[in-house]
Amino acid sequence: MQTSRIIFHIDINAFYAACELINDPSLKGKPIVVAHNDVLRKSIILSPSYEARAYGIKTTMLVRDAYNLCDKIIVVEPKMDLYQKHSELFFSFLEKITTQIEAGSIDEAFLDVTEVAKKSDPIRLAQFIQSTLYNKYQLPTSLGIAPNKFLAKMASNMKKPLGITILRKREIDKLLWPLEINKMYGVGKKTNLKLRNIGINTIGELANYSNLNLLEKTIGPTFSKTLIAWANGVADDIVDPTKYDEISSISNSHTFDHDQIDTLFIKKSLKSLTNTVSNRLIKRDLKAKTIGITLRDSNFHTISRSQSLNNPINEALEIYEIIEELFDEHYEENTLIRLVGVFTNRLSDANKVEDFQQLSIFDNLTEAEKENKIKNILSNVQTRFGDDIIKKGYYEYKGEKEKK
Repeated sequence: MQTSRIIFHIDINAFYAACELINDPSLKGKPIVVAHNDVLRKSIILSPSYEARAYGIKTTMLVRDAYNLCDKIIVVEPKMDLYQKHSELFFSFLEKITTQIEAGSIDEAFLDVTEVAKKSDPIRLAQFIQSTLYNKYQLPTSLGIAPNKFLAKMASNMKKPLGITILRKREIDKLLWPLEINKMYGVGKKTNLKLRNIGINTIGELANYSNLNLLEKTIGPTFSKTLIAWANGVADDIVDPTKYDEISSISNSHTFDHDQIDTLFIKKSLKSLTNTVSNRLIKRDLKAKTIGITLRDSNFHTISRSQSLNNPINEALEIYEIIEELFDEHYEENTLIRLVGVFTNRLSDANKVEDFQQLSIFDNLTEAEKENKIKNILSNVQTRFGDDIIKKGYYEYKGEKEKK
């Protein structure tokens, strides 16, 4: 019987702001925001210090709106080279703890310390990591300890800054379920509104939601199953040190000739990229358990956001369902977009994973069987008449989605 994993999620608190304080100690104790300091103050805040957050200033807020909350804020121009330097120090230190590290972003990481914990108490190990990063590298962090990545991520968010939280599956009804639904990882502003509109206000209400048909119509079948599993503490999201290696991912991106603000046009480009990525996966007999989107704005600020799944996919329709959700969650209205990208990773052999697809109590077995029969029919037709005779994907016709 496989023993439970011990997963750490380590997040640097207010990372960009923390780097600026290291770079200029005179800023300590002052309300600073990291953002481009343009004359019209229309730039988006990348990171506010905790002193600024005390005034209600948040990440992605416009600088001019932040000034309305606190006229004493200090706007600091972003220094990506500085942040990269401290990120490298952060990961170099973690590599001394274990090689089982998966980068979540420039300032966060998942560690599988199952083997390390056989020789060292997990809580003492977490305290050592946190104190060393703070005292030696001046990087304040919060740590979550749990049996999977989702719960570890949720745990690290429970105590900030400089917190350490343990979240066990047997405790989710007391520690996780009472939280508002917008506090759940993977639930952004728009998904939050959709869920509240169907009566889901807490993570516990999602975990025990009975009207699966309504939920799937509201946020999509793939996303629904993943969120319900997570809300119940279930995730097979292993720490993958190769997650962002080129060989273990398939992606595609497009740079616009001119900056774009038309969301319909941007989504049309994302659909095209999704089709390309899907075709590459299918041709290589691969499926992906992580689907992601990349957005770069006119100021060359780039974000990448992804969604992990319990069951791998490679169909364009399923992939785009997640891509569109990610775009709606993370695109800031009226932001000029320079580049968009679609990426997939945590790849596996499609022929093998098909036989071991996890059908939970939430799945409609009849629908799953129908889908499998359809795939078999398509496969037989393509074998007889060629791969190009039928293609599944997103097509644009008079502004509407059509599945062919």
